[in-house]
Amino acid sequence: MTTNQLTGIRPGTYLLDPARSSCRITATHVFGLRPVTGTMTLTGGTVTVAADPERSIASAELDAASFLTDDPRRDRDVRGRRFLDTANHPEIGFRSTGLHPDPEGWRMTGVLAVRGGYCDVTVNVRPAVPVGDGYRLTAACVVDRVAAGVTAGRALIARHIRIELDLCAIRLPAPST
Repeated sequence: MTTNQLTGIRPGTYLLDPARSSCRITATHVFGLRPVTGTMTLTGGTVTVAADPERSIASAELDAASFLTDDPRRDRDVRGRRFLDTANHPEIGFRSTGLHPDPEGWRMTGVLAVRGGYCDVTVNVRPAVPVGDGYRLTAACVVDRVAAGVTAGRALIARHIRIELDLCAIRLPAPST
């Protein structure tokens, strides 16, 4: 199988490796005060690269209860009922709906599932870099947290949150015929 000239990735299905992937979330206060940066653990996902790259698809899951910043009290509050409600909604999921070339890489559209609700997002994906057993991908998006169903804290937390992903995708063996 050859490498796709547009994506730089060989067509096939890849698993996202949680141990070598990360998710960073940045929110700011409404008044532009100090940004708050947190992390979440990626629990899984797949990337299926098609021969026609625009037909490629991706999914990812995050452990909502793994939200972590430098403030344990804030972490408990964000994981609690007012914000992520992780007791009832332990996972945040993403499913792609489209992929389009962009001057700096790719624009992936998709649906983000948070707190039992859904919102549309656009993820900017940078060109993949080969690693020993797969590829490293970086991606970023801005999420309207109110549209995603996280409506608490409107007077304190800015509406838009930045999510940055550093992903390691490992190629699955081709099915034997």
